[in-house]
Amino acid sequence: MQCLKLVSLLLTLCASALLIPHAEAACTSPTIPYDVSVPEIRVSNSLTPGSIIPGTEQNIDVEGNCNDNRAGMPIVACYYGSGNEIAGYPGVYKTGIAGIGITLINQQGQRVRGGGTQCDTRSTPLGYVSSDGNNTFNFNVALALVKTSTNVTSGTLQQSETRFGIGVYGHEGIGTPNTVSYAGTVNVLQVTCAVSPQSLNITLGDFPVSDFTHIGATTSEKGFDVNITCDDTVQPEVMLSSANGYESSYPGVIKLTPENGAATGVGIEMMFDGMVATFDQYKTTASLAYINQTLQIPFTARYYQTTDTVTPGTANGVATLTIGYK
Repeated sequence: MQCLKLVSLLLTLCASALLIPHAEAACTSPTIPYDVSVPEIRVSNSLTPGSIIPGTEQNIDVEGNCNDNRAGMPIVACYYGSGNEIAGYPGVYKTGIAGIGITLINQQGQRVRGGGTQCDTRSTPLGYVSSDGNNTFNFNVALALVKTSTNVTSGTLQQSETRFGIGVYGHEGIGTPNTVSYAGTVNVLQVTCAVSPQSLNITLGDFPVSDFTHIGATTSEKGFDVNITCDDTVQPEVMLSSANGYESSYPGVIKLTPENGAATGVGIEMMFDGMVATFDQYKTTASLAYINQTLQIPFTARYYQTTDTVTPGTANGVATLTIGYK
């Protein structure tokens, strides 16, 4: 049986000098420096301390090159802010707002832990400089706010307390300045939402290989809804991701789960609110979730042919759906 399984539906209610922050950069990226401004966030009363506040994750694609030879060297990050690491929450640092911390996460899902311009975070690298002679790099990081207490207050995020530096270990930073940070006045509004279902299996069905006649051919779609009910009117946001990765040439298509006997030449196309899904980014829903009314958020999934030839086999996929709100 071929099926698409949505798992971990995140219930949002639920000894060297390493980085040189202001030196002339020999390594550059058009996305660094990167500053995030957030006018307002909503924090669920039932969100467990230590959890990322849904809707605050900012995925940053960092692509660039180094002028000097840095082949194979690790790219790392260090917390540059003035806050301290919060006891009990490794890799989460104080922001100056009670109950809210800041963290940087590498593309392996690890929170970077280490502060100052001379920290050593090679155990949680962000990426590596290529060894092909071009000295390029391409990686993703996520900057996010974390609920650190049951009591959360409003306040102002200062870049001096939310800044992380990024650079080649033992050498220069990437960009001038080489930092990513949060800033802005945060009006924290407590709200409670319920999301259902928390996980589900979607059976896409069995299809003969002969149905796949050309790249872009699709099967019939299967639809499903995710429901959200809140005690205040909110604007829901949805982020889709998959541990399997994506078919980069085909928007909205996730790769099949690698397993023995798996089919080849197809992926699974995801649709959200009638539009092709955009992965690893929050997108607002077409409608608000009004106070004490259930909003049904529609999704569909179907097989999508990605190569000229399709071979038969199991065709499973996995996706994670995160619901945020503002």
